[in-house]
Amino acid sequence: MKKRRTIGFLINDIDVSYSNLVYLMTKKAAEKYDCNLIIYEGRSFNNSSRADSQHQISYGFVDSSRLDGILMTSAPIASYISDEEFIGFCKRYEGIPLVSLGIVVPHTTSIIIDNKQGMKSLIAHLIKDHGFRKVIYISGPPTNMDSIERMEAYYEVLAENNIDVDTSLIFNGDFLAQSGYDVMKEIIKNGIEYDAVVCANDEMALGAVKCIRDLKDAYNLDLTKKSIICGFDDTVTSRLVKPSLTTVRQPIEEMCFCAVENLLKKIEGEKVDDVIRLSSVLVKRESCGCKGSSEASSVSDSSLRLVPGQRIHEYIQTYSLEELFDCVTRALKLCYIRSCLIFKYCGGTLLYDNDSVFRDNFTLPENSEMIYAYYDDKRVAIEDSSRYIKTKNIVPDQFFREDRRYTYLVNPLFFNNEHFGFVCFEVVNDDVLNFEPIRGQISNTLNSALMLMERSKIEESFRETERLASLGQLIGGISHNLMTPIMSISGACFGLEDLINEYRTSIEDPSVTVQDHKDIAKDMQDWIDKLKEYNSYMSNVIATVKSQAVQLNSDTINEFTIEELINRIEFIKNNNQKMRRAIINYKVDIDCKTTIAGDISNLVQIIENLFINAVQSYESMQNDNIVIDFHILEDGNMVKYVIRDYGKGIPEDIQDKLFRRMVTTKGKDGTGLSLLLSYSTIKGRFGGELWVESKENAGTTFYITIPIANKS
Repeated sequence: MKKRRTIGFLINDIDVSYSNLVYLMTKKAAEKYDCNLIIYEGRSFNNSSRADSQHQISYGFVDSSRLDGILMTSAPIASYISDEEFIGFCKRYEGIPLVSLGIVVPHTTSIIIDNKQGMKSLIAHLIKDHGFRKVIYISGPPTNMDSIERMEAYYEVLAENNIDVDTSLIFNGDFLAQSGYDVMKEIIKNGIEYDAVVCANDEMALGAVKCIRDLKDAYNLDLTKKSIICGFDDTVTSRLVKPSLTTVRQPIEEMCFCAVENLLKKIEGEKVDDVIRLSSVLVKRESCGCKGSSEASSVSDSSLRLVPGQRIHEYIQTYSLEELFDCVTRALKLCYIRSCLIFKYCGGTLLYDNDSVFRDNFTLPENSEMIYAYYDDKRVAIEDSSRYIKTKNIVPDQFFREDRRYTYLVNPLFFNNEHFGFVCFEVVNDDVLNFEPIRGQISNTLNSALMLMERSKIEESFRETERLASLGQLIGGISHNLMTPIMSISGACFGLEDLINEYRTSIEDPSVTVQDHKDIAKDMQDWIDKLKEYNSYMSNVIATVKSQAVQLNSDTINEFTIEELINRIEFIKNNNQKMRRAIINYKVDIDCKTTIAGDISNLVQIIENLFINAVQSYESMQNDNIVIDFHILEDGNMVKYVIRDYGKGIPEDIQDKLFRRMVTTKGKDGTGLSLLLSYSTIKGRFGGELWVESKENAGTTFYITIPIANKS
């Protein structure tokens, strides 16, 4: 069985009149010749539209790894650059069989339409058949060869009919409908007299028609005289507008079929002509004053909008990736789109400048990840084997089977100049209305979702940095505080060694008395008691680190509500002997369903430590009434926890070291480790803050703030 060929089709825009017809006819030709079509929709080079310039990245996806040949709508793509610049751009595709439409590109097959003769027929018809002498001409881009040839035709026909060129009747356009509208508005406002208006293409002519209708009442226009407007291209819309547009028909269907046929011959190694020329022909309709059918009945229903424009932006509104994909699935079904694949670049966002595609060093990310797959009218699971692909392969092989012919449309996903991936639609009908709205909304929503994901990663990275810094600070504090007992143990060991040596010497010394032996034994016991004290201190530190620091190093991130936290604290209070003695005044000024991200056990442990410290602050005071205020409130996007006691307070010199070193006001009964660990946990695991305010003999207040995860 002969392998089905795959053609890359480079086109400026599938949803403007002329290019839409080229697209439809090329798609029809691909169906006839049974070849796959991958459409790279990249807009026109050097267009003033910022968004259009970002679409040009599509031309960077073209690669021989997926394609057997390239068909390029050269004239529309190069409308605003010179032919030389465009030919230079085409060199990047050397080695791939290529057919150019509208511009002669060396070493390729180029299909050219005789624009000049068609335009000469149109101008001559207006002068000779209708007697018009003052013919306004709206040209296309000055660097575009089609525009140049059509302008030359205008000059030549005027000369052939002895009509002097009046430069006040010549205006510059850009092939876009808006320029036709703007020029026509200038003509009407300035009261320029004319018999007829000829536009270099139908798009501008249709813009001029709309302008006249919009200004009809304001300028009291006689539409029977002012609507003598003609175009060039014979687009579908030109047949449907009233009055129907007199224009010049390019043999689009013949051109597209000829292009696909010759490209397939080139792929197979057959000899084909370097340049193929086709003729254009005048089409007389109502807008020049000729009577006749508008030919609307001859328009194929495949060219009409079969699906009304869906309110795509209303169907795709979310910042969640999974919700986005659910919304996209619904929108695709509404628009009868059979398949859609969404890819994200591996390695992050790509910044794209307006002229990036012209640079030799410009490259797309080598690999992309498929993050959504909708195939044959249903969403499908993404298999690991097809999740990652070479970016220029466009689609995984499983969605490019040999037993079926495909037409895929590839579009970039971007926000401003930040590109993060691309989307591929499988095109099965001729309605192109909804592809761009869906692409645009996917871009906007995906950008927001990816930004939130990136922000989450950054926050997590920040928390990790804080956690590591806190652990480092913790280790430093532990090392500093353990150094004293370690040095003391070392000193005790030297003291014991001296006593042992002294004792050995005294064994056979008759001058050593019993009392001397008792003194040596006592000194040894003193050293041993000190070692036990140091050992107890170090064991206490190690036990505390083991029970609390392990949680700080955990990667588990859970969620809990304020209500769950209060219930846990209430349970601990009722079962903790020290806390049971205290009166805890709860005050909650926040929705109890508010959610916090983190491990509830960590925060409960911290609050329990602070409660116990608060209880102990009363022990040296003659006060049996132990009162602790516990206030939880909402502070912006944070939850604030306030724990206040009315005990002995903390000296100012210790407050400054409280969260940086292991310091305590409890003497040998405390290590200062729990506050250091609490600070590290709040900073490192919750992304929050912990601080203290205190005055001696006037009480202490600890403050904790933690970001809110979400609200009910």
